[in-house]
Amino acid sequence: MATIFSGGSVSLFPFHTNKGTSSFATKGSTLHLKKPFSVKSVASLGTEASVSPAVQTFWKWLQEEGVITAKTPVKASVVPEGLGLVALKDISRNDVILQVPKRLWINPDAVASSEIGRVCSKLTPWLSVMLFLIRERSREDSVWKHYFGILPQETDSTIYWWVSLFFFLAYF
Repeated sequence: MATIFSGGSVSLFPFHTNKGTSSFATKGSTLHLKKPFSVKSVASLGTEASVSPAVQTFWKWLQEEGVITAKTPVKASVVPEGLGLVALKDISRNDVILQVPKRLWINPDAVASSEIGRVCSKLTPWLSVMLFLIRERSREDSVWKHYFGILPQETDSTIYWWVSLFFFLAYF
């Protein structure tokens, strides 16, 4: 399971693996801010101005898969920055917020055990995962269809700029 822990007011956690589980909490990895951190929710599940039907469907799927339970201290919400999670109660340091079972991870291991794993075995991990995502997104019966339903159609995030630069340089 991948587990997301709270780290106090605001924390950034590097991902690590320990005995078959993964988490976002490690000793000494917490970034503490001097000022309190708060987010004003624009819309959330269970309010009049609700999140989109796709997000509601995704949240229901997470409940069916056991990721979201009655004990989950957050809800899906739209904040000024976009779609996110908003706390329903105070969350203490090291409280478990979500646990994602390994069967729902989309990673090189998922690709390797899929129908296209043999074809992707010689590719880089990123490329194999990208091909897997393309394949799964086109399948009506994909386990992750509700996840794909909430992804943006396009993004201008700087994280993807290097890909555009690479393709630009490759053609000129």
